[in-house]
Amino acid sequence: MKTAADKQAFLCATTERITFLDSIRSVAIIMVIGIHTLGYCAVIPQNQNEALSFIIRTIPVPMFFLIDGYLLARSVMLTRRYDYSRYIRNSLLRLLVPWVVFTSAYTILRYFFELSGFLHDHQIIGHSLKDIVISSYGSVYAPQMYFLFSLFLIRVCSPVFQKLMSIKSYPVLLLIFICYYAAYKSGISYLYPYLTIKGGQEPILHALWGMQFFFLGIICFKTPEVIGFDKLTIPFLILFVLVLSFKSELGAFSFGVLQYLYLITFFLLFSLHQRGFHLLNIIGKNTMGIYLIHAPVVLKGVSFILNKFIFNPLLSFTSILIGVFIVTSCIVAMINAIPYGSLLFGKPYLPRPLPIVTP
Repeated sequence: MKTAADKQAFLCATTERITFLDSIRSVAIIMVIGIHTLGYCAVIPQNQNEALSFIIRTIPVPMFFLIDGYLLARSVMLTRRYDYSRYIRNSLLRLLVPWVVFTSAYTILRYFFELSGFLHDHQIIGHSLKDIVISSYGSVYAPQMYFLFSLFLIRVCSPVFQKLMSIKSYPVLLLIFICYYAAYKSGISYLYPYLTIKGGQEPILHALWGMQFFFLGIICFKTPEVIGFDKLTIPFLILFVLVLSFKSELGAFSFGVLQYLYLITFFLLFSLHQRGFHLLNIIGKNTMGIYLIHAPVVLKGVSFILNKFIFNPLLSFTSILIGVFIVTSCIVAMINAIPYGSLLFGKPYLPRPLPIVTP
């Protein structure tokens, strides 16, 4: 029978933040800002654009899916319990509330900007209510919003992943993963004509895409049962460099391989430093707020100002990225400082303890 002290230690083990994941999140969110910045900075020469796009586009969103799968596996495997209803309730607060609030807010802002004449490309004015609802759902007005609903849909399917976690054979788990990947690659093209949203991101399609990385997060959690991360890091790094060097010879096949090698190598390198990096850890605790706030309003405002003074393409890109990150971080900090403000980002409100006054 477990003592009270055992139960407390057990609870701490499942709720303690994994700081190296915060460091990964922080780099991933900076990459996401970089992705959106590419559409607002001075035109970057093609060769530089291709290299920069590969660096920042390839893994940030897959990494967020991977981390969520890793955390679910950690919670289930450590507690040996799985409360689906509680998990979904938390997901409603964490994902759907911000999705509804910010999707509605960005749609309304878009309408007023079009009405005022600031935006000449009318995506709301002159369109039917049905078109506006579909565009809002598909993140046409705010390109990042689809992720929240996609991740929620994946979490809805978590009982399937919970069953997969109970598989003791690591090779069998890998085989199931490969089968899902093959099924996705062969079948997803049939869904595109029915679900694609012009100019947007369809959440169901992205949930089906994101499941492979969520599943990979579960595999990553179970991998140390077979072999330590420290023994895998150098081989994966070497393999990534080799495939990157010969990607032109591999053709279209190379991107999928490179994406996985880049993603896993990135994860393994950060896992070597379990405490993470202090500044990155701080950023990593606020990635949801940064993700929700940075685009499109802040991005449009910062780029509008900086592009009047900076004309060098790479300098334009870098300055806008840094400017958007700083402005967004300040806005997130101000919202978090407001009582119940954290609810906007899907986090429960935790009142600050009153200072102890001694006579």
